[in-house]
Amino acid sequence: MPILEDVFGVTSRPVLSYVERPQVDDNFREALGANKQIIVYGSSKQGKTALVQKHLDYVQNILVSLTPKTQLIDIYQTILTKAGVKLLAASTDRTSAEAGVTLGARFKACLPTIFGGEAGVERTSVSASGRDVTYEEIPVNLELPQVVADLLERVGSERWVILENFHYLPDDVQQQFAFDLRAFQELGVRFVILGVWRERNRMAQFNGDLLDRTIEVPVEPWTDHDFRRVAETGSRKLNIQFGAELLDKTIDASFSSIGVFQELLKNICMLSDVRDSRWELRVIDDLACLTGAIEVKTGDYGARHQRALEAIAAGHMSGGIKGDQLPLYLPYYLVRTIVEHGFEGIASGARKQTLWDWIRAMHHRGSDVRSNDMTNLLGGLANLQSVKAISPPIFAYDAQQRVLQVVDSTFYFFIKNADPAEIVDSIPNPLREHETPEDAGLFPARGPG
Repeated sequence: MPILEDVFGVTSRPVLSYVERPQVDDNFREALGANKQIIVYGSSKQGKTALVQKHLDYVQNILVSLTPKTQLIDIYQTILTKAGVKLLAASTDRTSAEAGVTLGARFKACLPTIFGGEAGVERTSVSASGRDVTYEEIPVNLELPQVVADLLERVGSERWVILENFHYLPDDVQQQFAFDLRAFQELGVRFVILGVWRERNRMAQFNGDLLDRTIEVPVEPWTDHDFRRVAETGSRKLNIQFGAELLDKTIDASFSSIGVFQELLKNICMLSDVRDSRWELRVIDDLACLTGAIEVKTGDYGARHQRALEAIAAGHMSGGIKGDQLPLYLPYYLVRTIVEHGFEGIASGARKQTLWDWIRAMHHRGSDVRSNDMTNLLGGLANLQSVKAISPPIFAYDAQQRVLQVVDSTFYFFIKNADPAEIVDSIPNPLREHETPEDAGLFPARGPG
């Protein structure tokens, strides 16, 4: 019989409370039948992996999990290895024809060739069936999509390549891959790319030729009706029933995040001593269980987001010193203004102009904060979060729309339930580093003015 962990919560495995949404699942199914690459995007913990797992068997296809240190050569090497191509590092000797090949991309591909024992064939191994297996060594340059596609064809691989956590890749690597992705589309190698961002045509921003060669599948938004279907589906598996008021308040507390909703339902069940399915129907309607679940998740999310905000606030010292004046410390002010304006200030995204106005109003050198300072600050936010090892990222800046968006759906829950004053007080104020004994008390913990 089902146990709680199989039904509710955020996990790398498919959960039994998964529900199909026509505007998402039908779109993905249609994309699988089209001769195009597929981009699945949305905020973190909003069901990207669950969607792909529902319709593509991860075991039967080629999964590549990306990290901030992954390079293109690593991606292609992993794809070929999982497809059954044996790769050996080539000799470091170069010929004139190889002068333009990056050293790290030079391999020999060992492709198995099966013979029935013909004369003159060197036997390198013997299979269980008694057939001799030899390997043909081919020098290859893994920088070229054509080479990767040819090797996949040689081993008869027609599997999908699933790239998870594409947003972890540095922008320059994403851009390089965007150009290769066009070539792969023409060569018949199909990719499903999962990334944490919210703007449309993200890949096409790197390579405009992808506009007609990709199909985008956004996993947001989630509606109240979707949440009720999830709760109902999971309830049937556990033979439980959520009270109407409890369910309404749980949906409200989730702030449109299916990940938060799943975790709240899981913790509500745990606090109600529901951990598996039983024969008798159990009704869960104690609002104290929701209160307890919110406290648990506020603590869980709070620890991560608090550290992340502190890391962002301590980011690059922008603006420099102007005469005898202090640096601008814009990352600190950005974090502070987001926290102080709370959920309402960031829920629908914050425009660059709005953030600029907010920061200048509180800044110790407000008149010196220029528009291009804000552009550099917001444009560099992705790199700053990567450098600070904040993954998944919390914020993403849409340069086309000039809007800062939250891309970690749990942040809404955190900022709504945490105390803004406590958050700001806990973030080191960089101005205090310049405080002298004579200045004592001039720079309060929450910042100047």
